[in-house]
Amino acid sequence: MDDDEQICVLMRSISMPGIISLTVDCEPSFFKAIEVEGYVRRVIVGESNQQIVGACLMAKRRMFLNGIPADVGYMSSLRIDPLIRSKTHITQGVQIFRQWHKESFGVPFYLFAVLKDNLVARNVLTSGLFGLPASKDVGTLYAAAIPLLIRRLPRLPDGLRVVRGSVVGAVKIAKFLNRTGSEKQFFPVYTADDILADDQILQGLHLDDFYIAVTGDHIVGVIACWNQLPFRRTLVTGYSGYMRWLKQLIAPLVKALHIAPIPNPGEAFRNVFAACIAIAGNDQQIFKLLLDTILHDEYNTGKTFLMVGLMEGDPLLPALRKYLHIPIRTCIYAWAWDGLDAVNQLDGRLPYLELGGL
Repeated sequence: MDDDEQICVLMRSISMPGIISLTVDCEPSFFKAIEVEGYVRRVIVGESNQQIVGACLMAKRRMFLNGIPADVGYMSSLRIDPLIRSKTHITQGVQIFRQWHKESFGVPFYLFAVLKDNLVARNVLTSGLFGLPASKDVGTLYAAAIPLLIRRLPRLPDGLRVVRGSVVGAVKIAKFLNRTGSEKQFFPVYTADDILADDQILQGLHLDDFYIAVTGDHIVGVIACWNQLPFRRTLVTGYSGYMRWLKQLIAPLVKALHIAPIPNPGEAFRNVFAACIAIAGNDQQIFKLLLDTILHDEYNTGKTFLMVGLMEGDPLLPALRKYLHIPIRTCIYAWAWDGLDAVNQLDGRLPYLELGGL
């Protein structure tokens, strides 16, 4: 197998613990799948007996910091075979990342995400041991897995329309996303080319996947429905706690409602992501109208859940919590090789993380 195939096998073989233990299937290509994680990407691999037994991604993204576009780093896809996991290997990997940071990345800090239930990984990655940089907790991402049940198309208030992206065009969408998104920390900087491209950071997302709320000639809200199943999927490796009996309990209901079944261990969630969430004035009514329209359209498409992610404290989160959903919490941290000054200088804007880009 070549490196790409071996990394795909490694990613799939190591699960992330939790109420639902998960792993990632990125076939046919790991390197193609990680395009959504940044416009500059470098991958470190560890080998033993000519087999890849460890991997981690270092990427660079364009985001808003204090309302200004800036380059920010992102670390992800850390996988190490438990059989060879050691302080020496971790230290060697950290040294390489530090060297890459100085040579070509030079960003003020790197974001990374760890499932809240994965206490071992959280403790290690924020410990400062093995040469790891200083870290700071920047918030918790609350992801709601909303089942794709049959729903009525929402009734729109007078003067408000919901249209697809081709009606308004990529230029106007990008302009609205950047103007509204700049009000939140870490909102991605998007261009019309990003929206229209077939690959890179919005790979697989097409113009008409954007749902646009319009009043007159003005955009007042955007949410896109992002299907990443062709290039990466989330696999279940096991259930524990209440999810073990809940899955069995709701199985007859799932069948009766004609929705995609919750996967068994070894099977993939057939999820789509709510992406590019930007709502003028954080208006909960507009947010709900767009979500309800997507949920209506995605019913009976063979998908399982619509995944919607907002940081805790986001003004839109109370509206999201009202939906029937399975909650998944992810801790977001910042690493800084050159000190935490840049992180500490962030103003009081609430963060936004693109769930489909994690």
